[in-house]
Amino acid sequence: ICRSQIIDASLEELGRREMLSLPQSSFALSAPVSAMRGVVRSGLAPRMGVETMEGVGPETGNKVFDPVGFATLGGDETLAFFRHAEIKHGRVAMAAMVGFLFHINHIHFPGYLSPTAGVTFEQLSAVGPFEAWNMIPLLGQLQILWTIAGLEHASECLDPAGHYTKGGTPGNLKFLKNFWDTPGFTKKLTEAQKAEKLVSELKNGRLAMIGII
Repeated sequence: ICRSQIIDASLEELGRREMLSLPQSSFALSAPVSAMRGVVRSGLAPRMGVETMEGVGPETGNKVFDPVGFATLGGDETLAFFRHAEIKHGRVAMAAMVGFLFHINHIHFPGYLSPTAGVTFEQLSAVGPFEAWNMIPLLGQLQILWTIAGLEHASECLDPAGHYTKGGTPGNLKFLKNFWDTPGFTKKLTEAQKAEKLVSELKNGRLAMIGII
């Protein structure tokens, strides 16, 4: 009987100690969780607001035009990717639009595009854009595609300032000194004038993308 009483008393005491230790354990577990929540929230706090990006103007009522909500799909890196794509596609569209206007007005270089294949610029100007592409010899087509691939590689991998999603500037090609602004139009411009020209490039690129479609 004495042994059973002693065992019962020991078990009772052990249970009491476990009950008393539960609040301390739960507090010890809840503290790291609360700290982790704070870290997660603070990590999500700093974001590149789309409202602070260049390109907002009277064309869109001085508001961000994003009816689909692309700007909410990700964080800073996603916004930088979208801006780089917008600038790049705008530049391509502006070049394409200029080429299209020259083509439909039959404005062309004199002489031969390829003396070996017997293809003249006048012949290319007399047909549609797809037919003109098919008339270009294979080596000429490869040169065009190689140039495009080279510029794409440079914008993605060769910027000394870093990738545009890792601290670099979206659309930056200034490090290509033999390609960027060869005539030197921007050399004498102030920083304010350069910023204005960049906004003009962005808006003209948007218009060109709509026009070339």
